[in-house]
Amino acid sequence: MIREALGTDIPRIVELGSRSLVDGPYKDLLKDTPEQSARLALQVIQNSNGKVLLLENDEGKVVGLLAFIIFPHYFTGELTAGELIWYVVPEERPGCGALKLLWAAEKLAKQMKATRMQFTAPTAEVGAIYKRFGYEQVEVTFQKSLESH
Repeated sequence: MIREALGTDIPRIVELGSRSLVDGPYKDLLKDTPEQSARLALQVIQNSNGKVLLLENDEGKVVGLLAFIIFPHYFTGELTAGELIWYVVPEERPGCGALKLLWAAEKLAKQMKATRMQFTAPTAEVGAIYKRFGYEQVEVTFQKSLESH
């Protein structure tokens, strides 16, 4: 089942966010800051320009999430839905409906008057999933720590 997150879901959202950083391709690139994750989750849940969608398994446990915000694109001004996180715990991915999160987010973003949706693709495999569903690569992002330079 997919549902919108409530404030009471923030501990699980933070837990999943931390796990996405530890398990995924961002583990050596981004710090896990649970306090900031909690602030961001609350901000997105409370503001009308964003949503956090949760995926529950058959037992009712939250096993995934997809969060996005709607913003005027900085070049075109078009209302654009920008993904903040899309994560499903690895052991729940086979047959769990992770793509239903994507489709629910697209539908909700459209209802919120967005005309475009953007996702990050941390790997070529993730990019291939987006392409399969009609997304086009716009650019590639690079990051460098400035603390040691």
